[in-house]
Amino acid sequence: MAAEEVLQGADHYKSEIERLTRELSETTHEKIQAAEYGLVVLEEKLTLKQQYDELEAEYDGLKQELEQLKETEALPMSSAFHISVLFLTAS
Repeated sequence: MAAEEVLQGADHYKSEIERLTRELSETTHEKIQAAEYGLVVLEEKLTLKQQYDELEAEYDGLKQELEQLKETEALPMSSAFHISVLFLTAS
């Protein structure tokens, strides 16, 4: 009987070790997937930030151009004509 109990105990520990090994493997796999997903999210955030910065710079440039055009409209007609000609030739 003692030998039988030792074998049952050994089988129990072997089963427990296998179960824990599977759980560890699954948990490790889940952590790796979460880390990969986190990297994708960070890359998307960086891309969106770059797009935002580009759009903001474009907006600022267009806003400045609009202000210049408004100032041009306020000038006398002959000055506005000269500025328009200079602006068109510069483009």
